[in-house]
Amino acid sequence: MTEFPVLDGTLEKITCERDSLCIEFLDWQEELWNITFENVLGVKSLGAVGGEVSEMLLESATSLSQELILIDVSEVGASYCFTSARDNSVVLTIVASGYMAKKIT
Repeated sequence: MTEFPVLDGTLEKITCERDSLCIEFLDWQEELWNITFENVLGVKSLGAVGGEVSEMLLESATSLSQELILIDVSEVGASYCFTSARDNSVVLTIVASGYMAKKIT
């Protein structure tokens, strides 16, 4: 996994496909990144697009991953949680097997 600077970045665009999710992410230096999450099982967004984030946490269990277990998803991945820079609340949770980040030139 390629690390990308999350602090004071902005979630510009979120695009979902069959089993992947792509985020266009603008970092604090105005560099644009493409973050692709693989084998996505669930997504929960609360006003995430256009919002400034402070960090991305990797959690083993979240309310979203627990919901997936309840509907009998056999293999639940990790939960990637983006927190708001304004109040540190989670604005985007993605349950997936992993991600790749690439700077867009």
